[in-house]
Amino acid sequence: MRTSHVTVATARAASADAHSLALIASSLVAATAIAFLAMVVTAWPARAGGVPAPMQMAGLATMPQAAEPCGDKLAAAEGEINRSLVAVERLQEADMAAQCPAIRGHLVSLNRAVDTVERCVAGPERSQKIGFFRQSATEWRGVIAHGCR
Repeated sequence: MRTSHVTVATARAASADAHSLALIASSLVAATAIAFLAMVVTAWPARAGGVPAPMQMAGLATMPQAAEPCGDKLAAAEGEINRSLVAVERLQEADMAAQCPAIRGHLVSLNRAVDTVERCVAGPERSQKIGFFRQSATEWRGVIAHGCR
């Protein structure tokens, strides 16, 4: 009789861990989506439409790296991230075994976005966006490390 209580307690603890990971993953999805949308609305070059500020002369070490004019690539990266987030959100109520492939797919999308931003954005905006994507990827790697096998 005592063994069944241990089994039930173990099952409850495992269920609580899975539930906690699911809550963390859903919170990350929401936070990533909100932050990404705010970034897109305020600073995405393909959507800005304004005239860029003139570049001021500086030493070579402080000059922004040149960027390709590739608004289509940035828009494609945005679309890929949005699709991968939707895939993760659709599986929000599923168990982690079902969520893990979608989370890994989102991580791939974030890494591709970093590559695109590195090629297509210059100056402080580049550092800000890359930092955001890398931080988000680090958080998703934590979810994968603790919830995926």
